Amino acid sequence: MFLKELWFYNKKATLFFLLFIAVWVFLNIKQGAVATPILQYGMFSEKYYTGNTQEVIRLYINNKPVDFSKLSMSARDQLQVSLESYLHQQQNNETVFNTMQRIFNRAGIAQWMKKEYYVNTITDKEFTTWYIKLAEKITGEKIFQLSAFQQKYAWQNGQLTAITSPVKLNCIVAF
Repeated sequence: MFLKELWFYNKKATLFFLLFIAVWVFLNIKQGAVATPILQYGMFSEKYYTGNTQEVIRLYINNKPVDFSKLSMSARDQLQVSLESYLHQQQNNETVFNTMQRIFNRAGIAQWMKKEYYVNTITDKEFTTWYIKLAEKITGEKIFQLSAFQQKYAWQNGQLTAITSPVKLNCIVAF
């Protein structure tokens, strides 16, 4: 048995290992939170369903729409997911901290929380500067103007059809 062998070779390591398991079990039973680095099956056990309505981000570089079909899958993800993640974190910044604080309060360890670990304080200008460098690297062209629009589409008659007008994303600071 692993624990017997570990106990024979290193008693401190065995105690640390058992303490780690006890803390992990405690957190998962008390909070329902998954304690990393151990991932649970429940994190990946459900199907992901897409709705009828999809939000699409259109990116324009130098007044030309970016043709994502000409980019590799990883480059496309870098451009789209980075922008979507920034928008998402802007909307949910405070909620993340409050949710984690509530969970850590129940576990009795909230006094060690620091807000800066959970709240992203990056500004739109800082994001735009970083995003332009990323887009220039991926597209290989110098960017003089960058803009992004978000629009909702729905499946109608087997194709995506726009159901709202494009809305300019103000997080991309014009320069």
